[in-house]
Amino acid sequence: MEEIFKTHYRQLWISAYRMLSDQALAEDMVQEVMTRLWQMDNLNHVRTNLGGYLHRSVINQCLNKIKERKRWSLDEDPDQPDPGQERNSKDINVQMEIEQAIQLLPDRCRLVFVFSRYELLSNQEIADLMEISIKTVENQMTMAFKRLRGHLAHLRT
Repeated sequence: MEEIFKTHYRQLWISAYRMLSDQALAEDMVQEVMTRLWQMDNLNHVRTNLGGYLHRSVINQCLNKIKERKRWSLDEDPDQPDPGQERNSKDINVQMEIEQAIQLLPDRCRLVFVFSRYELLSNQEIADLMEISIKTVENQMTMAFKRLRGHLAHLRT
């Protein structure tokens, strides 16, 4: 288990962080997935593609957390910058708007977009990982770009 953790932790954490934009929460998501793996009685169905299984599990865990956040986000101020960042306020606001726009994408569309643009996976790799056709990946990316352009049109000026 220690070897699995050392081998996969960093890449899983990066994926979780890109989706959640929160270092501690990304750690929690990866640790929850690793704990569930450790508690499994039978790992035979996972051994053939352990990395893919772990990655998909972390993505699902993050999507669940995002859904949970949306339910409770009424009390939060989305325009409040992260105090740990040392960029100027304009850069912070633009980055936050982009991240918020990505979060507004439908779940499958957002996942395809994150895999493509943040994880740098090819359309074929995304299709294989998500068990969908390449055409569906292409359609989801087209939809993502169209929606993001709409949400972020005011930034082009």
